[in-house]
Amino acid sequence: MRKVKRTYRKYFGVTRRRMRIKTGASWHTYLMIAVFSFIGGAGLTYWELNGGSVIGFISKIEALESENQSIQGQLLQQKIEIQLKSISGDKVSGDISKLQEENNKLKEDILFYEKIVGKKR
Repeated sequence: MRKVKRTYRKYFGVTRRRMRIKTGASWHTYLMIAVFSFIGGAGLTYWELNGGSVIGFISKIEALESENQSIQGQLLQQKIEIQLKSISGDKVSGDISKLQEENNKLKEDILFYEKIVGKKR
């Protein structure tokens, strides 16, 4: 045990050969520098992002995207309705042309029979 004490005093005690002086900062100083750096970085980030207005901008983008999707759904429904009306309009115009042809044919038949029988007036 004595030998350990002598060795300790030789390297770490007051009577050691050369005095050892710490020139660096203590851990408290480094901790305070880290804390102030973190607070400063957070403050700078908050200032750079305009105090949270970016979050409002992101929520506005999401609202506009949902509105855009609903408008696109309505547009698709209207396109389908227009196509159906176009198809039904084509069908109606086809039916009208057929009916006009049939009407012309019937008029020709009437004229033919009137020529044979004569007009009734």
